[in-house]
Amino acid sequence: MKNLYLSILLVLVSGVHVCFAQNNTSSPYSYYGLGELNQVGFGQASGFGGTSLSFRNRSYLSVDNPAALTAIDSLKFIFNVGVSSKVSNLNQSGNSDVLYDNNLSHVSLGFRISPKIASAVSLVPYTSMGYNISSLEKVNGSSDYYQRILSGSGGLNQFIISNGIALTNKLSLGVNAIYLFGNNSANETITLGSTYNITVEKLISKGVYGNIGMQYQDAFNKDWEITIGAKFQPKIQVAAKKKENVSNSSSGNVIDNDVLNKGSFDVPMTYGFGLGFTKNKQLWLGADYLHEKWSETKIFEKSSALADRNRYSVGMNYIANDGYATKFLKKLTYRFGAFYDTGYIVNDINRIKSKGVSFGLGIPMAQNKGAINLSFEFGQMGTADNNNVREDYGRVTIEMSLFETWFLKRKYQ
Repeated sequence: MKNLYLSILLVLVSGVHVCFAQNNTSSPYSYYGLGELNQVGFGQASGFGGTSLSFRNRSYLSVDNPAALTAIDSLKFIFNVGVSSKVSNLNQSGNSDVLYDNNLSHVSLGFRISPKIASAVSLVPYTSMGYNISSLEKVNGSSDYYQRILSGSGGLNQFIISNGIALTNKLSLGVNAIYLFGNNSANETITLGSTYNITVEKLISKGVYGNIGMQYQDAFNKDWEITIGAKFQPKIQVAAKKKENVSNSSSGNVIDNDVLNKGSFDVPMTYGFGLGFTKNKQLWLGADYLHEKWSETKIFEKSSALADRNRYSVGMNYIANDGYATKFLKKLTYRFGAFYDTGYIVNDINRIKSKGVSFGLGIPMAQNKGAINLSFEFGQMGTADNNNVREDYGRVTIEMSLFETWFLKRKYQ
């Protein structure tokens, strides 16, 4: 069985670069900044609104707060892989369009190294870019119009090495070491009559940064426990190259100019707090607040023109199985959540906010060999006011979580 897991891992690693290099999104708002930010929380957390800073579970590999890794089962190797599918309805000035996006949402594996230390390795998308915007604009001082087409593709990804350590029975700390990589490609085509100007800009990113997390848990009566979670990430510059190619036919001949610039962009200072309550190891209720200071970031020494992001979420996780369940519905885990996100985009005078609700199910596999985690999210991003685009969407996420006992010594062979 161990060889099977290693084979699955090698196959996924060999193909995962291609999958993550093509982060799919159809949101026109991915035009701004570094692209559309990845959803907070994956796997189990996507079922309760991404409320994960105070969440602890024997089978949950957390990258949002690596301190939670100290809760994973000491005898199990955990392997997770998830996919997501999103249906979006874009509305603008009475017109609408339906778009579909499918992505590999995450790959992760983890296990406990010692009684107090646990580690995990994860690969998750950070941003996604995929827009196509066309408009007719008037030439200054003339009655003529030119066509302007903006398109973009690509995305940034995170390879994360997470470690958590239990300093005491109540206090755990964690650290994420993150390698950020990927390409964003932005194209602009301006056509006037028989002449055109095409600008292709490609951002190639490779850099390292990190963040830290903390969880403190304590019982305040025989049934209830309280968990306080927190995370912090300093603002860090990530190295990047910007390759720009301009093709122009205004002189009658096509002229190509290639320019390669080296520089950097900022990953914002981030902090967050979470509060969770657990009853009898079955019911968990939690709330999170996350702040990302994008207003102070720069892209190649220029202001990013982005706004600070504030995200609020609440969630619930209920394990129906008390250890004696025989009926199928009593063996499931039920999840609910909601979130409100101010986002980091300001379009003209409008802040592009999002909000949504989610619910999920954890379905155990036979012989406790793993679980299938399903989540369903319904949300809205942006506004149709002032000729902007409102995106109404539904997202389904499916995670296969496999458990393998590696560290149990058998008495009989």
